[in-house]
This record gives sequence, C-alpha cells and structure tokens, in this order.
Amino acid sequence: MHLRTHLLTSSALGLALYARQPERLAALVAAGTLIDLDHLVLYGLRTGDWSIVGALRYNRYRGRRSTAGDTRPRYGSLRSWLHNPWLALPLAWAWAGAYPVARPLALGLSLHLLLDHVDLPWRVRARLRAGGACQSCGRRGARLEVYRFRHATSARYLALCRACGQRAMRPGRIESRPARTARPVVHYPGEQGTTAHQETAHERR
Repeated sequence: MHLRTHLLTSSALGLALYARQPERLAALVAAGTLIDLDHLVLYGLRTGDWSIVGALRYNRYRGRRSTAGDTRPRYGSLRSWLHNPWLALPLAWAWAGAYPVARPLALGLSLHLLLDHVDLPWRVRARLRAGGACQSCGRRGARLEVYRFRHATSARYLALCRACGQRAMRPGRIESRPARTARPVVHYPGEQGTTAHQETAHERR
C-alpha cells in the first residue's frame, strides 16, 4: 500500500474519532504512516544507502517487472516484525489496554496493517498449498515469499523462493509446477499470460 493511501486513511479515521483532540489525532496519523520507516532502515542495511531519495526511488520500481536491460536489484520484502500482525497487534493492544493514552497509536497501527494485509487469507492459503516447497522449482528449505499474479479479471498467489521470485519479475512469466518438479517453466514476451507482483508490489505500503 502506498504511503499516500496510509496517510489519507489514517487522517480520515483520526478526524472521525478525534476531531477535537489534535494530540490524539496526530498520534493516530503518525502510527498509521511512520511504521513504514522500517522499510527505510532495512533498505539502508541492505544497500548502504540511507538517503530517503534513494529509498523512494527504489520503492517506485521495486514492484515492477524488469524490462530488457534493467539490472536494478530487487530485494524482496523489506518489512520488519512491526509489519507482522500476529506479533505487532497483540503487543499494541496490550499496551493500549494498560495505558489508554496509547489507544490512538494502536488504532493507527491496526489500520495500517489491515490495509497492508487485506489479502492475507489468500497469502496464507498459498503458503499452505506450497507445503514448504517453492511452487516453481520445488526447492525445500529456502525462504519463501508470496507473489501475486494478475490475470485480466482475477489474481492468484504463489509461494516462491528468492531465485524464482527474481525470475518472475523479469520479462516473461513464471508458472507453478508440482513441488517435485526440478525446473521452472518460464514463458517469454509475446505469449498471453500473467504478470507477477511481489508481496509488497502493490504497492502496498
């Protein structure tokens, strides 16, 4: 999800709940947007580039499939544990329960994660269907990330290892095969098919 979307939605929720309490409104908006600073930190650790301009430039192209001659790196999901709803939300609401003043922060965080993980059921199903193996090359033991493949009128999700995920972002498309298959099937431009978007393509931030 784009930063602009998080800013607008958290501002709307803040105005609806705390129109006459500017401090709480500001806290909700801050929690609903500034959580994405973890992307900047992870980008800096991965690349050594700590500039906001560099991070924003990367964010513009990271979810796009590369074209011929495009060698720019794509690092996969740059999300810390703060973007894991199973960890972040219980902690946030436990804190808000103990200290009611923190409730706007918990609300902002909850809204942010809801927007980021609106398709979570489909992503969980993709991981369960994969059974711990890359759905393209069949490799087990590698870290898997979920990619969304857009069709003309629908979308499907595949859990891929990093190598197959990088391949899916290049020209052409990558198709799923049974876990036992040793090699991926790649379809090249000119064939009718799908386009792949990484977990964070979507711009989902």
